Amino acid sequence: MTGGVRLPRYRLGDGVRDVLGKEITERLRDSELDSDADAAILAGVGAYALRAVLPGLLLDALETFPVGGSHALLLTNLPGQDFPPTPVTGYGDEPALAVVNALHFGLLRLLGTTPFAVSYENKGRLIRNVVPNPEAAGTTSSWGADSEFFWHSDNPHLPFGEPGSDPRLFVPRYLSFYAVRNHERVPTELTPVEGVAEGLDSWHRRLLESPHFTVGAPASNDPEATERPLEHTPLLETGPDGRHRIRYDQGTTRALTDDASLALEAFQEMLTTIPSTGLVLDEGDFMVFDNYRVLHRRRAFSPHPVVAARWLRRCYAS
Repeated sequence: MTGGVRLPRYRLGDGVRDVLGKEITERLRDSELDSDADAAILAGVGAYALRAVLPGLLLDALETFPVGGSHALLLTNLPGQDFPPTPVTGYGDEPALAVVNALHFGLLRLLGTTPFAVSYENKGRLIRNVVPNPEAAGTTSSWGADSEFFWHSDNPHLPFGEPGSDPRLFVPRYLSFYAVRNHERVPTELTPVEGVAEGLDSWHRRLLESPHFTVGAPASNDPEATERPLEHTPLLETGPDGRHRIRYDQGTTRALTDDASLALEAFQEMLTTIPSTGLVLDEGDFMVFDNYRVLHRRRAFSPHPVVAARWLRRCYAS
């Protein structure tokens, strides 16, 4: 069976972190920039400062990540700023977070990716605050806490993308996160598709590659805007690059034949035993992973009080 998640890890030295934070803060001093209306400006400010300050080897690692074969990338000890209490309603004052937004969008630009949002989730906003929203109690959502968010890929009810096309119409290629706080020490767990696919026997794998499944939108999406599932689709495919890619959400994936049901059961059983990598993201950590080639999950946890509850900031990119 193929090994675990290929995850290069990098850490900024304290001096580099401080210079980077100063560069971005000074360039944003007299501006008020919103993460949606002014994303391109924020990305430009962040990318300029990152290119000016980061070591060349790290810049090369970021620029080559999308073609290098790694499943994910972790960059720690990034600058922060003065943060407000966790916005557990899901939405907060975006202009007040311009420094970390410039970092986030700047890193996505260095990765050669385009940030985007979808209209049927998160009110169409680029940044999703991954927080324990009390209104999401009991749901398997990025706003939940008390229910396990089982292995899944994001937006699996969409087709896989085509280069040069509108990314909003397809499965997001990358999920990126900037961690504001995670005092609860909740890990984000990742497992590579290759390990799942190669752990199955050939009969089950061929069935998963057959168009005998229906996959709906996850619970975090607006049901009125995503009421039509993706029908007669395979769960497992081989992409143009020769690598496995997957679509899956436990709550919305259904088999259409008896044999497909057996393959789905075998797949779900394997997911209960598959090796995984758990990343506890701390303040100032940035992570990006390939949503085609990685399944992820978050176990149930008890959040801290509102002012200090877990807070990650997620953005799709393709």
